[in-house]
Amino acid sequence: MKYIPFFDRDLAQIALGCDHYGETISEEISFAQMDAYVEAGGNLLDTAHVYGQDKAGESSTSELVIGKWLKANGMRKELTVVSKGCHPFKDDLHRSRLNEKDMLEDIEKTLEQLGTDSVDIWYFHRDNLQLKASEILDMGSVLIKKGMVKHLGTSNWTTERIEEANTWAKAHDKPAFSISEIQWSLARCTPLTWGDDTLVCMTEKQQIWYEKNNFPVMCFASQAKGLFSKVIAGTENTLSKQARSRFLTEGNLALVPKCKALSEELGVTPAAICMAYLTSMKNPTIAIAGSSRLSQITDTLSGADLTLTEDQLRSLR
Repeated sequence: MKYIPFFDRDLAQIALGCDHYGETISEEISFAQMDAYVEAGGNLLDTAHVYGQDKAGESSTSELVIGKWLKANGMRKELTVVSKGCHPFKDDLHRSRLNEKDMLEDIEKTLEQLGTDSVDIWYFHRDNLQLKASEILDMGSVLIKKGMVKHLGTSNWTTERIEEANTWAKAHDKPAFSISEIQWSLARCTPLTWGDDTLVCMTEKQQIWYEKNNFPVMCFASQAKGLFSKVIAGTENTLSKQARSRFLTEGNLALVPKCKALSEELGVTPAAICMAYLTSMKNPTIAIAGSSRLSQITDTLSGADLTLTEDQLRSLR
């Protein structure tokens, strides 16, 4: 497993995505995945208050399952636990919940469900362009002051908004945003193809900013829902309808033979190539691995130590 420095700790460059735990993924399989991940050297669990939640204010099945697992093994201090809050209403993603009342309610419920006094990183799960970025960051600093959160992050924010917030933080001696989480994978995607214009996907312009500022990024849908593995294996028909609409494009299909050739050259799986593509970037990058099956998690982790050369990265672009 490769790691990046993050304040007083090192973070695994492959995080375990815990979406759907306790919902479509049983507690038994969830526990087995977390056990296998930790045994492989992983130390970063990614969840959100909205994961497994039917309506705002209800319980998160993901946080509850993680909390139960942490209590059973006593590993809370050894792991970095990431969660997110203030996600918009599910029935209207343009109806924001980004306000101090909902923020405090979300984090208090998160801490209760995880069975912990604080989370290591807490993200504002969407932006609200009606508010100044500085206002949102100032609101989040309350959580650090209360000791409920150690570090603040942004999920689905543009680099322009992150820079606006952090410039203000520096000028006013306030805690800044320390990390970002957006959609990024070897396969290209856009909010339009994803079907959610509140989402942020990596672009060339944003990548330049992340590299220039050496800013950490966590990447969700890092394997493009298994696009490369399934197309190479000839099981493209098993891709979900969502995966096909989001990632099955002419441009992404053109990358399949390149991914296949490199995986054969290095003797690793296509999944490992997809992970290494992200974890070999110039700025600190963490690929989030998620799956409904234990075998897919172990397959992904099989190449956790792999680093691609600049020439190999260029071949995949």
